[in-house]
Amino acid sequence: MKIYLNLASSPWRNRRPFFFLAGPLLLLTLIFLIISLWLFINYLKETRELKLELIRIARREDNLRREQRQFEARAAALAKNFEGEVDLTNSIISDKSFSWSQFFWRLEQALPPACYLSSLTFNRRPEARLEIKFKLASPDLNSLLHALEKLREAGFSGLQVQSEDLSGRNIISEVTMTYERVD
Repeated sequence: MKIYLNLASSPWRNRRPFFFLAGPLLLLTLIFLIISLWLFINYLKETRELKLELIRIARREDNLRREQRQFEARAAALAKNFEGEVDLTNSIISDKSFSWSQFFWRLEQALPPACYLSSLTFNRRPEARLEIKFKLASPDLNSLLHALEKLREAGFSGLQVQSEDLSGRNIISEVTMTYERVD
């Protein structure tokens, strides 16, 4: 019995198992390399397209911001040009929609029976506010304080007693207050 040992004196003698293993492995490696290159090139194309799209979107965004600033500047200029007319129109609408009947009803409900108004003047303020100055006649100090407290509870604000006079049996107090319209 003869044993052939390949001690590198003739390395190519038994090549069949090597080719049997190396051939398919090389073929699989080549296929994997081709697929990897194809995917890499496709991803490069997609990233290039996405970068171009991002640049296009950034330019569009800059254009839109520029247009927005121009529109805001034009709107501010137009608002400044028509500010007086708009304020006049708003004050007319506010005057027309002011509920005098509700105001007088609230004033009447707030005054106690022993007190009455001897004079009443109005001064219009912006934002639907009404500044009221009136003279309130009351039989005594307790009635006056009760009337002021009821006015405060009814929603009238800024109540201030300006002056007081004793006229006969009544105390005549000059009072200022503000009434804000409630819609």
